[in-house]
Amino acid sequence: MLKGDHRRNIGKLCRACERHAADRGGVCNFCRRRILRDPIAPAMPSRVWKVAGLLTGLLAVSSMLIAAVVMTRRAPVARLPPAKPTVITMVVEQRTRNVYPYSIVPGGALTLEEARQAMNDPAVKANFAGFDFAKLRQVKLARDLVGYVSYRWGEKTYWTSNVVTLRAGETVYTDGIHLVRGRCLNGYSPVAMLPIGPDEPTEEVLDTPMEMPVIAYSLPQPSMEPPEMPPSPEELTPTVPIPPMPGSGLWYPLVPIIPPIHRRPTTAAPPPGAP
Repeated sequence: MLKGDHRRNIGKLCRACERHAADRGGVCNFCRRRILRDPIAPAMPSRVWKVAGLLTGLLAVSSMLIAAVVMTRRAPVARLPPAKPTVITMVVEQRTRNVYPYSIVPGGALTLEEARQAMNDPAVKANFAGFDFAKLRQVKLARDLVGYVSYRWGEKTYWTSNVVTLRAGETVYTDGIHLVRGRCLNGYSPVAMLPIGPDEPTEEVLDTPMEMPVIAYSLPQPSMEPPEMPPSPEELTPTVPIPPMPGSGLWYPLVPIIPPIHRRPTTAAPPPGAP
């Protein structure tokens, strides 16, 4: 009997504290009050938390992608204004240039750059094969130069068998070794050269030019005149002459004193009776 009573009493103890008798639901009155005063929320399984975190991340990424697409479609496209076409105005002039007969380059060259371009023309480039164009320079003869010159007959180039004279002041182009005449770019040599043509022109014919019309293209030059300056204050200030005093033959101009014109802010008059 004793053992059965003991087991029966143990079955009636509180399953929470196992010290007091359980009166309802297997829990004593003391433990029931403690649970009601400080309840403990049931813990969720870890798998639920992982699924919730995954769903939250997917929702955040989807929201960012949708916002980016919406902003891209609504963002205004910056369009640059169309570029204005650049208009270059050329000045076309009709001039005349002396063209000498039997010229390798009719009209010759007036500038060093023009000479380089003409001497590199494929049609006549073979006549200047030995030139060093990096050292080419424009020179005016300080004295007469006697020698032999080349001339063009059709598509062939010949040399004179008689000496000719290049006068002082004539423009020539040279690289320090070779020399050509600026007026026709015909070559010069102090010694006789080959080949010699069957019908050689005389020096008088070589020195008789013809005026030929040419069309010159150039850019308009900016005006070099200084801008018109406004008149000085002395010129704008009137002078009033003072008649000479009796007995004196001298008079001096009177420069009136013109005060500066400034508008001062007007102040309202104080009301009557104000201190």
